[in-house]
Amino acid sequence: MRYFQLLLLLIFAVSLQADVLSSRLRLLLPGDDAPTVNERQYLYQRVSLLFNALDEAKVGRKSVKKKIKKINARLKSDYLRTYAPDARLADAFRTGRYNDATAALLTALVFEEFEVDYYAYVNHWEVYLIADPDRRAAEVYQPGHQKHKAEAEATFRSNYLELLRATLLEDLPSMGESEVNKLFERYYYAPSKKLTFGQLTAFMQFRRAQSAYRAKDYPLTVELLETALSKEDRPAFLVLRKAAELQIKAINRPEVEGDIPTLFRQWAEAPDNQYLPAALLQHFDEQQRLLIADGRIGKAADLLSDYLSRAPSGKTTWAEEMSLLQKYRLLNHHFLQGDISKARRLAEGLYANSPEDERVKYLLGEIIIDQLRRSRATGQAFTDAVETAANDYPFIRQQTRFADLLLRELAWKVRDVFAEDDGPRGEDALQDFRDALVDIPINENSNIWTLTAFIAASNYYFREQDYGRARFYVDEGLKYNSNDEYLLHRRTLLARY
Repeated sequence: MRYFQLLLLLIFAVSLQADVLSSRLRLLLPGDDAPTVNERQYLYQRVSLLFNALDEAKVGRKSVKKKIKKINARLKSDYLRTYAPDARLADAFRTGRYNDATAALLTALVFEEFEVDYYAYVNHWEVYLIADPDRRAAEVYQPGHQKHKAEAEATFRSNYLELLRATLLEDLPSMGESEVNKLFERYYYAPSKKLTFGQLTAFMQFRRAQSAYRAKDYPLTVELLETALSKEDRPAFLVLRKAAELQIKAINRPEVEGDIPTLFRQWAEAPDNQYLPAALLQHFDEQQRLLIADGRIGKAADLLSDYLSRAPSGKTTWAEEMSLLQKYRLLNHHFLQGDISKARRLAEGLYANSPEDERVKYLLGEIIIDQLRRSRATGQAFTDAVETAANDYPFIRQQTRFADLLLRELAWKVRDVFAEDDGPRGEDALQDFRDALVDIPINENSNIWTLTAFIAASNYYFREQDYGRARFYVDEGLKYNSNDEYLLHRRTLLARY
């Protein structure tokens, strides 16, 4: 029994660590397409090996000062060797290529693993970390960093102002240095404002988008910026996105051109034209996204009213599309800003209107999961909340994070009831667990919970000296995870009884 308890403690400890790293990597690389999943798995393996190597070097036992020094030295010597603006995080492990964004993210992952606090900042053209900010405040830049000169920073801000004039803020007047600096911080990054890990991952997509733009791959630029915008509403992403779209338009020579009043006048004269309403919707979305990213929600609502009032009469479908688009943008904005109650109200309204919309279902599911994780409920109250969500919104069972949450609670209930030597209630709890498995695809995340549930049942019957049922539940567990080493070992031991 003592061996089994120690093993389970180890399993749960590893599971907790794995869950944190898996969550970070999913935040870094969202999506379930095969290339993304493969890259996440590769990073999971290599980052875990890096953690193990630092563990073997006893980094975790060092003082914070020595932790920072040894972590930076290991990363610089083994992974951050050649600067490449278009580098992906995995490149550090494959070829030693990195940029400031990937260096900061990899360092942040290691700092989190070894309990080194940090803040992240974007200083004009470069991201960096402040390690142990409350005590040592050690600056951690990418290895090729050179000290910024005031003149170079001023030039960078001035150039960015010209980009704003060429894209989303065409009517900008001449302005002094102080006004330029304020505008720069509003539409780019404020050098004094720290970033979350999620915002760091968005910056990495932004850095890749900048590289794609320089390489004249404008469709890839837009794609990467949309990924960045799914993580954070930031005007800088919209500015570069607009620049890429202007380049695409220049190449494709579109049929529809003109300012907003001209497009509305042309549409009134030709109400059946298909291109004009599409162009107006695109213009509207550009402006509303900038307003929403800047926190001017009321202005975005006014903009919608203005566009709808100027459309030709009878264009109800177009008006509905415009209104839905704004709701989608606001939903994403509120979710990213952490205003979950507003996001949920919008998501539930959109779901009621379009119950088959997969994106709405996904966002509503993520919001519910986030609320469950943030709730202070524990024990049975939390289990009830999870099961209620699964019953109210059955589609949520298919979402990986929720499946893991539901199975965890149900497995822990099985474990706890059998630990109380209550066989009948344990069987009921195990049946609830089985019922949940019907709707949930089994993967690496859920294997730990099938192990927990069926081993709990097997151990109960072993204590009751009902060795046949003890073997039965080990065999049932192996149906879900046929290669589990502990279950295979347990089956061999139980074969003696």
